[in-house]
Amino acid sequence: MARATASETSDRIDALQGMILAGTPNTECLAFARKEWGISRARGYELMKRAWTQIKDDVDETGIDRLELLAWSIQTLMAAAGQAKQQKNPGAVVACIKQLDWMTGLGINATAGQRVPRGRR
Repeated sequence: MARATASETSDRIDALQGMILAGTPNTECLAFARKEWGISRARGYELMKRAWTQIKDDVDETGIDRLELLAWSIQTLMAAAGQAKQQKNPGAVVACIKQLDWMTGLGINATAGQRVPRGRR
């Protein structure tokens, strides 16, 4: 297969960026890229990385205050956890708490200096 032009590569990155922003998981984005464009797994990861970098650059250009965004995200997750608790949905409550733990770094794994939960031994 012929190499993609700079324009095609840019279009691919934009397509992956759109998928990411739409909430598509990374593994699904990678599978799409490999199937649609016939690229290797490594090339797919490279394009994904460039898409994430482009998203970060776009956010940085807006001048958004990251602390304000974090505060809003925490408030939204706490409200979602409260709503899930009222609806007696323990799975959603746990998911909200897990996300809050990851975002704030205040959980048990943060004190151990780990970012990934430890598995059972």
